[in-house]
Amino acid sequence: MKLKEGQLAPDFTALDAYGNKIKLSDYKGKKIILGFYRNVACPFCNRRIHSIMGNMVRLRNTGVKLVFMFESTNEKLLKSVFHQGIVPWPLIGDPDKKLYTKYRVENSKMKMMRTMFSTNVMKAMKNAKEYNLPEDKDSSMDLIPADFFIDEKFRIVKAHYGKHLDDHVSLDELRSFAGLRNINRHRNL
Repeated sequence: MKLKEGQLAPDFTALDAYGNKIKLSDYKGKKIILGFYRNVACPFCNRRIHSIMGNMVRLRNTGVKLVFMFESTNEKLLKSVFHQGIVPWPLIGDPDKKLYTKYRVENSKMKMMRTMFSTNVMKAMKNAKEYNLPEDKDSSMDLIPADFFIDEKFRIVKAHYGKHLDDHVSLDELRSFAGLRNINRHRNL
């Protein structure tokens, strides 16, 4: 059963790609954005992460904590030039998908196929070549992304389970949860 708004966020402890011990409940008292992505080779996931990183300074100034989960190993994440610069937020490899299971992130062939009708797959494939993404042959093809907004009391206020491989909470909604006003209406922020 999927996690729902109002539930306490499942706690976990993991090592991030940089060797730091991350305990999610250590961020209690702050807003947390927890994103579950596919793997280092996923062009959709990488485009999303780097869109978020385009807001890094503004997000960091709000005090929100972002945690990025990938099904790739920490070693593969570190070897990927494309993933360098994602700090200051944890980038956690979970190839055994223990945390994915804890958060009820699903594999779905049907949702994977829905991607063909919901997004520009050819552009994503072109982006993958441009990004020079490494391969990750150990990863699954049908892992569906998920996003969770967790409030200061460690309660889930938004649980978004993707409908296809490129379905995440909008960046405007992410910025709003973090406490940023709409960037299009307030360019001076």
